[in-house]
Amino acid sequence: MNSPDPNQSRLRIGIVGCGMVAEHHARFVKAMGDAELVAVADLNPATARYFADRHGIPVVRATVGELLDSTRLDVLHVVTPPGYHYECAKAALDRGIHVFVEKPVAFTVREVSDLYDRASARGVSLCPDFIQLFHPKMQQLRDLIDSGQLGRVVHAESYLSVNLDDSPELREAEGIHWSYRLPGGLLRDYTSHLLYMALYFAGLPNDIRATRGSRGILPQGMIDHISIQVDGTRATAAIMLSCLSGSSAYGMRVLCEEGTAEINFETQTLVVTRRGSLPRRIVSATANFSQSWKLSAQAVGNIWDYIRGKLVPYSGMQFLIPRFYDSIRQAKAPPVSRELATAVVLAEERIFADCANPSFQGCYSPSTQRDVRQTERVLVTGANGFVGLEVTKALVENGYFVRALIRPTASPEGLQQLGVEIFLGDIRRREDVSAAAGGMQVIVHLAAGMRGSAQFIVDSCVRGTQNIADVASSHNLERVIYMSSLSVYDLTNLRDGVDITETSPLEEQPESRGAYSIGKRRAEDVALSQLSAPAKGWTILRPPVIVGHGHDIFGPVGSKVGNTLVCLGSPRKRLPLVHVTDVAAAIVQVLRSENTKGQVYTVSSPSPIMVRDYVQACIRGKGDQHLRVVYVPYAAARLAGWAAALVKKLTQLGPRINRRRLLSFYRNVGVNSSLLEQHTGWRPQGELLERLQEEMAGELVADQAGVNPQVPVS
Repeated sequence: MNSPDPNQSRLRIGIVGCGMVAEHHARFVKAMGDAELVAVADLNPATARYFADRHGIPVVRATVGELLDSTRLDVLHVVTPPGYHYECAKAALDRGIHVFVEKPVAFTVREVSDLYDRASARGVSLCPDFIQLFHPKMQQLRDLIDSGQLGRVVHAESYLSVNLDDSPELREAEGIHWSYRLPGGLLRDYTSHLLYMALYFAGLPNDIRATRGSRGILPQGMIDHISIQVDGTRATAAIMLSCLSGSSAYGMRVLCEEGTAEINFETQTLVVTRRGSLPRRIVSATANFSQSWKLSAQAVGNIWDYIRGKLVPYSGMQFLIPRFYDSIRQAKAPPVSRELATAVVLAEERIFADCANPSFQGCYSPSTQRDVRQTERVLVTGANGFVGLEVTKALVENGYFVRALIRPTASPEGLQQLGVEIFLGDIRRREDVSAAAGGMQVIVHLAAGMRGSAQFIVDSCVRGTQNIADVASSHNLERVIYMSSLSVYDLTNLRDGVDITETSPLEEQPESRGAYSIGKRRAEDVALSQLSAPAKGWTILRPPVIVGHGHDIFGPVGSKVGNTLVCLGSPRKRLPLVHVTDVAAAIVQVLRSENTKGQVYTVSSPSPIMVRDYVQACIRGKGDQHLRVVYVPYAAARLAGWAAALVKKLTQLGPRINRRRLLSFYRNVGVNSSLLEQHTGWRPQGELLERLQEEMAGELVADQAGVNPQVPVS
């Protein structure tokens, strides 16, 4: 096996792939005194340069080939998406460079065996990043079992419950996250962890039986639950991987002849139970006290480690990388064996055999509409959302052919019931928008990021609207109806009691009010620039908070914390609201009217609703009679905002609260929609409060009867 030049004091390290996990690789390498990061490569030049600047890496290249041709390396860390692992590792091994590769090493036993053969032929090492085997708690467990104190391992269990809400990189990936495209889908990315932990104790698999399920959590019928039974050469094993649970769970349990041990990676704890000589009843009566003491002691230790900076994410990597580098220097076998790496990929091949990967781009479902009476063909972006589904329904009922553009991970069921054509794509990708707009005459642009990171919200609003503008121009579309928001107005310069109109001043400092205001205000500038375009085919609608069908009943007035509803402002403050069906009707009316081109309209219910009336009708009317309602006056909110600002300044933690943001919540204003009524004849279907109250009463009756009311899917 090749070893570094003894006269060379530090290993020269390169990284290919500059995603989130690469940050941890770089952090741990930089913390070592015997290694230095000298080169990095990523297909995205901006990502590679940003990563290199953050970590002081001198050489930046686009591809692994360019990196290896231009730079002398001792070790290459392969941190790309798994589809590139085999080719990147092969290129480095063939040049006599040691490779540290993320899991899965490759997708087939043939590929993994080929990589190890190439490493052996060149006298270098290949080591998979089986990180959890070197987690501090796992190392304690391994040492305990190796000591023989618990006897022979009889059975091993590993489990992981994936909460997709905890994975913004999955939700916010542009287009679709690469993990959805893996053979077998999203869960394939997590399976390696559970397999290498279980097989480490159970031994090589003699038999593997897997039960795969699809309960609709993941898009297009992808596997979202797997249960695996393994008959190993040393013990049996069970593995559970699921997206079905609403909470995260990640752990390892080992049953031995003389006791059991269980690791909880979420809480960073290890609980060991040994077989004792006390009577069973005494053990049962005292076991909870014993375990509570052990957990409490470890919790205190974890807090102390966190304060000292020793409790870090990906902590297993912190120990695995140095051990791999030591094995290189000492010309020893790497810390993860070839046998284990091969066994893991063998199991994965069997588990995910015959899994077909769905399509995540283009036409997902053709149209089954039968009653198409209008000549205009309409593309609706964000069509599967709360507003989008209602708008799509109204367009279908009025005889328009509708193509719905939704994200690849969105749920299409509600749209399929309407029979519209469903197109998969990302509003942030111009090529997706262009493909979806082909053959259309009208775009109703509703897509906008409502939650997630600030970058995701702003990008989906601004880049999405710019893409719509570019595509509408290049395709010579007749109409674009853009859904803006009341958040684009400068509420700080309005007086309480006034009505917002189309000519009210727009917000000049949206950055003071948060990501959504920034996104919608900048997108508004894009839309406004199109009003004066030669075709003048754009129309902008600015609605306030959109309500109806029981959607987010607390949002218009505040936030529910436990059994308390916290409302910002007076009980007599007016709420600018509009029903979702009225918004859909307004869009249809705008589309029918030629004189709406080049216009801006506010669209709102004309009947003012006070906070206390809304609470009584829509919240207590749904059965929350015992809910406590707290009204926070502006002075108290300002004081809390000042305290939060001080905490943020000192710790960089907490929300950003300032005067302009608070005034946007507290301002008591109405909305005047007379211009829309004048141009189109649009009027709401009835008194909003009465409609909402009837809906809440209907839902309450349905809930009590155990019936799910038929309401649009949000």
